[in-house]
Amino acid sequence: MRYPGGKGKTYQHVINVMPPHAVYIETHLGGGAVMRHKRPAIRNIGIDADLKVIAAWSAEEIPGVEVVHSRAEDFLAHFDFHGDELIYLDPPYHPQVRRRTRVYSLDYSAEDHKQLIALLVSLPCMAILSGYANDLYNDSLVGWHTRTFHAKTHTDVREETLWFNFEPPKILHDSRYLGADFRARQTTKRRLQRLQDKVKRMDPIERAVFSQWLDEEYSSKVQSVAR
Repeated sequence: MRYPGGKGKTYQHVINVMPPHAVYIETHLGGGAVMRHKRPAIRNIGIDADLKVIAAWSAEEIPGVEVVHSRAEDFLAHFDFHGDELIYLDPPYHPQVRRRTRVYSLDYSAEDHKQLIALLVSLPCMAILSGYANDLYNDSLVGWHTRTFHAKTHTDVREETLWFNFEPPKILHDSRYLGADFRARQTTKRRLQRLQDKVKRMDPIERAVFSQWLDEEYSSKVQSVAR
């Protein structure tokens, strides 16, 4: 399912900033490229106000994904947060930075964006917001971390930004897409595969010693970061 502003070719950049989480909420679901490609959480919720989007997802009936027809603001304002949630928000691009005024069937005005951001900064959970840099986001999300990536549009290539309210993770929820681009991802994948193959070829006693060393050296550090 294609959708304006969808992340069908750039979902890796979003997944690569996601720390471990138990509940995943993707608002403004659209085609849901990130939801489709990331490793599922214990609970996975997709939100969209467009009935056509809801109908398309309901027809697929993807196991483990709850699809909710709602405005993002209404759902988030009433959700019972426990702190182990991660929200990914990919709203319509802010009017200030668009090249076309009408793209979405259910659009956002500048005031809609203002209300969304005001709610977002008050939520007691982890959150990632994507879009083109604009004055509202830059002024309202002070202290949030950012990463940028380039995405092809219907006419050229533009720089998108991810804003997130947590420290850049040292452990990822899903590490399958490590790398800034396809070449880097393939290089990383091959390097890790060579390392895994080397461990498999070890003498069983050597492998046990190596495993014990890894556990003693890094296990407590990994658990501390994950918490």
